[in-house]
Amino acid sequence: MSKPPKIPLVAWRDGRPRFVPGAALRALGYKGEDLRHGDGTWYSVGEATDWSLERAAEIQRRRVADLTAANRRRPKGARPLRQAPVVYSFARLFEDWQRSPRWGEATAVGKRDVKAYALNTRNNYRQAMKTFEKHDPEFYHAAVAVLTPQLAFGLFEDLWEQRGLSSARAVMATLSAAISWGRRRGRVTLAGNPCIGLGLTTPEPRVRFGTREEIAALVATADALGRPEIGDMVMLGVWTGQRQNDRLALVAHKTELARGRRVFRQKKTGAIVEIFEAPELKRRLVASRKRREVAGIVDPQIVLDERQWRPFKAHHYRHTFGEIRDQAAAGIKREGSDEWRLAPCPSLADFHDQDLRDTAVTWMGFAGATIAQICSVTGHSAQSAHTILKHYLAQHPDMADTAIGKMVAWFDEPDEGESE
Repeated sequence: MSKPPKIPLVAWRDGRPRFVPGAALRALGYKGEDLRHGDGTWYSVGEATDWSLERAAEIQRRRVADLTAANRRRPKGARPLRQAPVVYSFARLFEDWQRSPRWGEATAVGKRDVKAYALNTRNNYRQAMKTFEKHDPEFYHAAVAVLTPQLAFGLFEDLWEQRGLSSARAVMATLSAAISWGRRRGRVTLAGNPCIGLGLTTPEPRVRFGTREEIAALVATADALGRPEIGDMVMLGVWTGQRQNDRLALVAHKTELARGRRVFRQKKTGAIVEIFEAPELKRRLVASRKRREVAGIVDPQIVLDERQWRPFKAHHYRHTFGEIRDQAAAGIKREGSDEWRLAPCPSLADFHDQDLRDTAVTWMGFAGATIAQICSVTGHSAQSAHTILKHYLAQHPDMADTAIGKMVAWFDEPDEGESE
């Protein structure tokens, strides 16, 4: 097979033409694209050549226009520029930012430890960048230096209107983080960060906790469908208050049980999680160990996909949890009968795994635990725990009764200074 001809601005991949712009053209706002017609057929060599000539002329016109605009902005008497200054765009800022050590694995540079962004954080940032580019490609490739608080707020409002409040806030948070990084590295010359202090609207926090009946229905359904490990994850969520990813990554610590507390180690971070072992959780973990003994499985991971005896991938776990949740909401009938084996629990239809942490916080609140005590178990910030409790405990009659009961008990106790 003969080599494809060399055509400016055209790269050949498996005999098919594609435009792959370099850094200078990307700074002008150009993106890569396949060279083919609307019906999907690829350009011939002749068509690719014609396209190349037209695109080269377009690029030249754009450079001339940029140079003219740059000279027009120069002070009177200043020597004219021979070429337009290189535009440091948001696209280039994002590219440079993603090459920083924080986007890799945690490492050490000399004696300096570099803490990397968590995988979820990196994924969220990348998604926000894509949202920004798709929403306004021209703005995405514009110079960072032109950004003002007014422009930033306008972008936020446009995103909110077209893509929703959560997406709009995610883009602004990503933009703010990138600009802060660029300013510290000297790549961005803005005097301040235009994305900070805009007073952006905050969405109502999702706060949802499970009732005893709902949690029992989830666990019973998981067991009935041959997915006891999902029931284990539910109980771990309720009785440890750990995040989903942390629960999936928990491994048994060598000390296992110390002073009545269950000791886990987070597989990825190495952090030790030491929590008083509740009887409900103990029963689940003992049953899990017995299932592994029967299957001949030796693995320190606390939760495994027991159909493959491998750790869950986050996406697979969410999908499996969703199936269990949906079935628990619908109920399970006895085979060949209209009688319920497990009665429907329709309120579970909107329940997510993340709600298990809120459940842990709320249940501890019902039990009279303080904010500080709750945070020491779940790792929530005091503000987050307070937000959860404010939604469900402030107006809860049981909590009100408990509060008055404590007050009465305090009032009825004789003061130490009083004489008998």
